[in-house]
Amino acid sequence: MPRFRAEITALNPYEVGRPIEDVAREFDLDPDSIIKLTANESPEGPFPGVIDAVSAVLGNANRYPDNDLWDLSQALAHELAVPRESLLFGSGSTALISAIASAAGGPGTNLVYGWPSFVMYRFAALWSGSGFVEVPLDGNYELDLNAIGNAINVDTRVVVLCNPNNPTGTIKSADEIEHFIDMVADDVLVVVDEAYHEYVGDPRYGTAIGLALGRRNVIVLRTFSKIYSLAGFRVGFAIGHAETLAEVRKAQAPLTVATASQAAALASLGQPDEVSRRVEANAAARHYLSGVLAERDMTQIASQTNFIFFKMPGHHSDHFSTRFTELGVILRPMSDGWLRVTVGSPGENQKFVEALDVVLDRVR
Repeated sequence: MPRFRAEITALNPYEVGRPIEDVAREFDLDPDSIIKLTANESPEGPFPGVIDAVSAVLGNANRYPDNDLWDLSQALAHELAVPRESLLFGSGSTALISAIASAAGGPGTNLVYGWPSFVMYRFAALWSGSGFVEVPLDGNYELDLNAIGNAINVDTRVVVLCNPNNPTGTIKSADEIEHFIDMVADDVLVVVDEAYHEYVGDPRYGTAIGLALGRRNVIVLRTFSKIYSLAGFRVGFAIGHAETLAEVRKAQAPLTVATASQAAALASLGQPDEVSRRVEANAAARHYLSGVLAERDMTQIASQTNFIFFKMPGHHSDHFSTRFTELGVILRPMSDGWLRVTVGSPGENQKFVEALDVVLDRVR
């Protein structure tokens, strides 16, 4: 048997959620009756024009993709009003997190972030050979910026702020983020993960792109996987100082974004009305689900995203997740009775509510 690094051997591979086919086999369910609300995917398909744009480039599949993503980077730079050289793309923002950890971290260093948050921060640290420090959220299930700041030490190379935070859906204001970054040493890289940026309606919130353009130790991450409904195409991007991103790019594999993925992302741009429509639809559906939970006197955290973090009676998240799965509703178990449900289509949301009532009846 080959020898592998102990910290890698100890990992369980990341799972987006149980495959529908697997659940159907175990519980003898019709696959078409099962809904998957685990991965915060959009319930809607790609934006208008995307399918045609992808179809048009499939004939070039024998050629490698544009490693510089010229067309996409030009269009996105125009849409965001940033210099093209201040953009870096990856196969989803997860790949960019990994590249950042590899470029800035390594043995003898650590990566600091709030917890619970996106578990891939831990994976990225371990893949790079870094250690990690998980700082508990505050009493409001928000990032505890003071505690995160206090956790930074001489070994810290990267700090990640998930804003809005996954899985709680909470935010820190633009002023709070800027104040935190002001307190961080210039040689520590601060990554602000804004994967759910478009969904936020709280006026206190604001993007950190301006800070990333003006400071060499700040990077903002975004993705086409959520509001743009391109999770299957894997397109993420970073915004930051050109010299900083040039260093991160050295830790990337080449040809990281496929030709079809570039075409899909490019075709999604320039449609602000469609973005607004989807944001409003998500907000209405989230409000409905939040109201359902409130009517049943269930603890939940006010979300600014396309998911809701809620608590079942008791402390066994995996147990409750299994009860939902038996009914054909796949949710994300967290810990201590907490679950996360993605905002789905009207039909999916209704099926979740029906399953919720069945599970609660069995518990109570």
